[in-house]
Amino acid sequence: MVLDDAMATVVKMVEKLEASHASHRVTSIFQSSLAMIVDIVVDITASFGTHRPGGSEKTIVAQFESRFEIIILRLTQLKAEFHMCHLNHWLECHGSVDSLLIILRGFGDFGLDSCPPAYISILMKVCLSLHKSHSEHSETLTWFRFLWNSIEKHRHNHEIISSEQWFEVYQEYLIILGVHEQHTERLHLAESFRAVILADFGATHAYYIRASIEFAKILEVDTVRYVEAVSIYEELCQFDIHCCDEGDSIIALLEIAKYRLSVLFESHCDLGHRAETLLIDSFVSLKWELSYSHEKVLVALTRIVDYHRKQKRRESISVAIKVIEEYIVGLLVEERNEIVLFDIARSLAKMYRELSSVEFGIKFIQTLKEEVLMGEKSKVEGFCGFGHEDRLAHLDRRCFIFIHAFEQLLCGYERENMLDIIIRDVYTETCLYEAWSVSVRTSSRPIHMRLAAGARLIAFLELKGRQTEVRKLRTDMWEMFKGFCSTSVSSESLWQLFELTLSNVNKKIVHIDILERLVEVSLQVYKAKDFKVSLQLLKWSQVYFRQLTKTKHSHVVKLAFKISESFSRRHTHDHDHVILELQQISSEILVEVLKVGRLDIDFGTIPFDQLNVIIRLLGERKNFSMLERILQYLWDTRMSRNWSGAATVATGRRLCEVKFAAGHQSAAMSLIESICYNLRDVYGSLHHLTVDCETLRASFHNTCGNHKAARDIHVHLLEQIGNMDSDAISGRDDLAELVTDQAKRLKWAHHSHQSKAGEDDKDEAFYLSILRNAQSSVGGHHRVESASFGDALKLDGEKMETKWKHPENWSLPVREVL
Repeated sequence: MVLDDAMATVVKMVEKLEASHASHRVTSIFQSSLAMIVDIVVDITASFGTHRPGGSEKTIVAQFESRFEIIILRLTQLKAEFHMCHLNHWLECHGSVDSLLIILRGFGDFGLDSCPPAYISILMKVCLSLHKSHSEHSETLTWFRFLWNSIEKHRHNHEIISSEQWFEVYQEYLIILGVHEQHTERLHLAESFRAVILADFGATHAYYIRASIEFAKILEVDTVRYVEAVSIYEELCQFDIHCCDEGDSIIALLEIAKYRLSVLFESHCDLGHRAETLLIDSFVSLKWELSYSHEKVLVALTRIVDYHRKQKRRESISVAIKVIEEYIVGLLVEERNEIVLFDIARSLAKMYRELSSVEFGIKFIQTLKEEVLMGEKSKVEGFCGFGHEDRLAHLDRRCFIFIHAFEQLLCGYERENMLDIIIRDVYTETCLYEAWSVSVRTSSRPIHMRLAAGARLIAFLELKGRQTEVRKLRTDMWEMFKGFCSTSVSSESLWQLFELTLSNVNKKIVHIDILERLVEVSLQVYKAKDFKVSLQLLKWSQVYFRQLTKTKHSHVVKLAFKISESFSRRHTHDHDHVILELQQISSEILVEVLKVGRLDIDFGTIPFDQLNVIIRLLGERKNFSMLERILQYLWDTRMSRNWSGAATVATGRRLCEVKFAAGHQSAAMSLIESICYNLRDVYGSLHHLTVDCETLRASFHNTCGNHKAARDIHVHLLEQIGNMDSDAISGRDDLAELVTDQAKRLKWAHHSHQSKAGEDDKDEAFYLSILRNAQSSVGGHHRVESASFGDALKLDGEKMETKWKHPENWSLPVREVL
């Protein structure tokens, strides 16, 4: 019978001994087993052959059976080793778990109570592979039991298995027992393992804490012994972290213990009141030890919220909301990383939705935002004993990334690239608020720039729907604007200007209404004699004049003339410098408006004072082309105007000068000759208008180097004076001055002509006779005793240069109104 068993074992080994598995170790095992069986068979045969008659055969058989029992034990060990080699081959080939199951089922009974030490590592890998995907199979439980028994027998040999591997197998074995509902065995295993760990490592080691937690987890589900789990967890919660070296790992384990204890409290009505205290204590301690943004702190907060949510009571929901609010304030004080803030905002928004309290979250974050913006005190206090009021001093616009993200997430506005959009909006808002704050502080800045800064901020806030901030900002801007303007200004006009400013700030081209209202307010302030404010308003209007000249030209021209007429009047000397600047800016506005209009204006309807201002400014800027076009237009339309002769001549003379200054000498000479001709024909040669134009013509000739032509003009005028009859002379009081002036100019032209070796068909006697005749005419009817008069009539006397020069003031030299 024993021999049959041995042979059967050998036959099975032969069947499984394929070429692919025939490693040196397996072959050696098989050869030694076969050799032992052969030796025994030979011994039995020899014993029976040498047996003497009368001997007891039973004795011989008993001896050989005892040897065969030893052989069977050895063969069983060899079979187990053979199985382990087969499993090692599966590991080396990275076989599938399904194939592993087939192999294990083919092994049948392992035959040993424990695995040989050398093969424990192989068996451990096999069992862990089974656990991953086939934990529900009975083979998995069988082999895990075999593995655990093997480890228990050899665990003190650390070369075979480490403590960490031992613990890993223990945890997996517990799971397998739970899957197969072996609750009693599982509880016994956990309890005994905890006792072994305590004996081997002590109560302060991390292994003991882990073993205690695993044991308590099993006790939790026991309807009777769950109180023991509470005791274990509470013992762990009182653990002194300073008495061990593995601080970080033990802290994590203690957090697990606290969480498990809180869950246990929640699941039993008689312990529920203790869960809240435990969760709050854990949350508070983590906040002090770690940062608000730390994952563990957020997890602790989540547990508090989950606890109160499960209570399904209004009071519990209120407590959870207060805890979240306190956490938000602390987070904003401490954290500055945009990505971290955004991610936490998403988590907190989810908490509010789970609490069905989104509206409370929106109200809180909006209140907090207003407190940060307006610098007001918070009336909300955190549930955990921290008031918000004293912490708002640490908040600024850097926390707005969280505030905007949280508010939008609560409102359901989540979208792609949300964080990038919020960062851009916060940056824009910060810049706009900074510009506004600078405008508030810097009262010396122009009022329109200060209002524009506020208006841009209002436009941004309205776009974001933040009406509360808009209303407060509008009030602040209105108070600033009222404080800037004089109290004598109509409140209605001021308010309309304020409203138009806000509505036009983002427009490329503003509406004409704002310019009209601005001119109106500026003139009201001017009449109230607040000239400095009026000057600021006028400078402000200058911006809109430039914008609207091309699109609303006729309307703009009327407004330009209106301010020019108002500011051209003289005022007291106390504000002369301001008045002059007002007049200058109003004139510049008018010139720019007319320049853009390309003379599409009836200049005959323009008051003379205003027209003269335009001409003066164009002359100062040496804008001769524009000035020539204006004067040419006036000259060409002189016949249709109800102008006086003096005004007409003054316009013609100034046009000649402009043409001459612009380099059009021939045109200037031709026009002045025509004017002189007509004046001689209408008024005579010695009329003051004729004399002025003739003198201007002579200056043109001298400037061009034609001194002879200039000399002839002065000779002609002096001859006319010498030929005057008595009646004409008696009515002219200016003749002496005229003779003196023309004599000086004649001598200068004559001298200049001679200095250039110019030919002269007249001798000195001719010029002396001209001068004597003029002297005789004047002296015979007027008493002239001036020494300068006599000197002027001598050829070697005083001379006067007669060259044309740019006038200092290009305005028309006529005092009457056209």
